[in-house]
Amino acid sequence: MNFLKAILNFFKVRVLLWQVLLLVVVLVGGAAAAFASGGLNALALKSLFSSSSSERDSQVVQAVTRVQEVALLSLHMEGLNRYESNREIFGVAIPASEKTTLIQYEFDAKLGVDGSQVKIEPTGPKSYRVTMPQFTGIGFDNPDFKDPIESNNTLGWLAEPAVQTRMVNNILSDENKQKYISQNEEALKEQAKVFYSGIIKSVDPEITVDFEFAE
Repeated sequence: MNFLKAILNFFKVRVLLWQVLLLVVVLVGGAAAAFASGGLNALALKSLFSSSSSERDSQVVQAVTRVQEVALLSLHMEGLNRYESNREIFGVAIPASEKTTLIQYEFDAKLGVDGSQVKIEPTGPKSYRVTMPQFTGIGFDNPDFKDPIESNNTLGWLAEPAVQTRMVNNILSDENKQKYISQNEEALKEQAKVFYSGIIKSVDPEITVDFEFAE
C-alpha cells in the first residue's frame, strides 16, 4: 500500500515538473522572439529615419539711432593678404613645417566725418567758420574676397591652418581704417573744404569760409 502511494506521488511530481519545464521553454522562446523582433525593428527604424538639424537666428530691433555720416573720399583698394604659420616643439620651429595662406581682395573704403559734429558759426556779416571733427572710416563697399590659396612645405600639414574669417576681419580692421585716414588726410581736408564751402556759398557766393580741423 505504501509502495503504491509512493509511485503515485512520484508521477504526480514528474507531471508538475514537466509543466514547469514547458512553461520555462515557452517563456524563453517568447523572450528570444521578442528580442529578435525588437532588434529587427530597431534596424528597420534606423534605416527609415535619418537625423536632421536646423539653425535659426531671431533678431529684434531694440533702438534706432539717426546718423549723419558724410563720405568725403572713396578709396578703391586691392591687395593680397598673407598668413604664415609653422609647428613648434618647445618653442623651436620644426624644419619644413611652414604653411602660407594667401587671400586676394578688393573693396571701396569710405572715409569722411560725422556730420552731426560739424559746427558752422558766423564770424562776421559775410563770413563763417567751419569746425571739423576728426575724420573717420565710414565703411566698406563692394568687398570681394577670393578663395584662399595655401602653399605647404614638406611638413606644412603640421602647422596651424589659417582662419579665413580672422584674415578678413584683419583686413577690414579699425586699425587699417585709421591708416587710410592718415595716408589721405590732406585729400580729406581739401574735399571737406569743397563740400561745405559749396553748401554755404550756394546761399551767397560772396560769403567767406574758414576751416578749423581737429588735431
